Amino acid sequence: MHKPLCKWPLSHISIDVYGNIRPCCAWELDDQVAHIKEYPLFNINKQSMHEYLHSKFYSNVSNDMLDGKWSVGCRDCVLEHKAGVIGTRQAGEKFPYNGKFQLFDMEIKFGNLCNQGCIMCSPMNSSVLEQEAIKHDLFKQNSNNKRLDRHLGLQKDSGIVEVPWFDNEERFNEVVEWAAKCHTVKFRGGEPTVNKNLQRFLDRLSTITTEPYIFVNTNAHTFTEKLEQVLKRFPKVEICLSIDGYGSLNEYIRWPNNWQKLEKNVARMIAMRNVKISVSATVQLMNLGELEPLVLWSRDTLRSRMNEFMVNVVHRPDHWQPCLASQRRKDSYYEMAEKYQKPNCDLKKINGAIEKTFDQQKTDRLMQEAIKQLNIYNKVRNVSWQSVIPEL
Repeated sequence: MHKPLCKWPLSHISIDVYGNIRPCCAWELDDQVAHIKEYPLFNINKQSMHEYLHSKFYSNVSNDMLDGKWSVGCRDCVLEHKAGVIGTRQAGEKFPYNGKFQLFDMEIKFGNLCNQGCIMCSPMNSSVLEQEAIKHDLFKQNSNNKRLDRHLGLQKDSGIVEVPWFDNEERFNEVVEWAAKCHTVKFRGGEPTVNKNLQRFLDRLSTITTEPYIFVNTNAHTFTEKLEQVLKRFPKVEICLSIDGYGSLNEYIRWPNNWQKLEKNVARMIAMRNVKISVSATVQLMNLGELEPLVLWSRDTLRSRMNEFMVNVVHRPDHWQPCLASQRRKDSYYEMAEKYQKPNCDLKKINGAIEKTFDQQKTDRLMQEAIKQLNIYNKVRNVSWQSVIPEL
């Protein structure tokens, strides 16, 4: 038995915001829709996970991995591989594999309900952006004009609005039962902490087992007493804070985040004895050279409770890629990475993506697009990007 190119499809199931069952959390849905027309999307709103695992689609993806080939939805990992970035594929190396599917890790999303509209995000993953885009016709004003229509179409076709799987007791219980078999169960969004189904799911899971390692990805703007209490039932919990800058920078990027409220919630998380805390920063044009205050805040606030400081790169939309930033801001990041690099704070792993270059014409076009988008947000949100990042 030879080593597969990637273990994710062989050890993992991901349920996305539409209820689609995916081979991994980084799987590119658009590419699947465009290039695998002979196989329908497998959706937990309509089909069981058993059907997914016995489908021709899953068989083809698995065979690609075993044959050492990238599959059609692997675009992000291909980009990371070309840029020399240690990313999703390498994270799956820890998964066991004995020649057949063995569920080890599971990602669950309860739709796109969210309390923030991050500038680099999309309506697919944020109900705030979805409603904002509809109200102000935002995506008609730039090159992303098809993004909203595509999202609304997928939303309608999936049935996630009319008959979501988490409102169907049979489907809900099926997902809980599969989660009970896992080593790790991850909850992402949207924003899972504002969704009643996270607490409900954990409550149901705890009646079967409390053994799984529970991972919750959150912007830390909401942390209810009820959620805190249900998390205390599980001995092993990791809360991963999605924070993209210190103070006002994070409030801008993750609008309408409130830094003071975030810090109060983080203090409560630190007080939980069963919780490890990680920080995940999405590195992009708007924060590349300004991340040092966040690294220092994480170190000083979390101290021994910090499990890991992670950096991830924005690949799309193209105009948010960090490689577009000025050389001064790139150098600032490199200096910071050199200064704070540690085993649990691997800042250098994205250097390849920062060093990527475009021809001048494409660079100019993407920068114009970014500034246009920022100016739209200035108007719609009554904010000022110049007040947090005077130089891009």
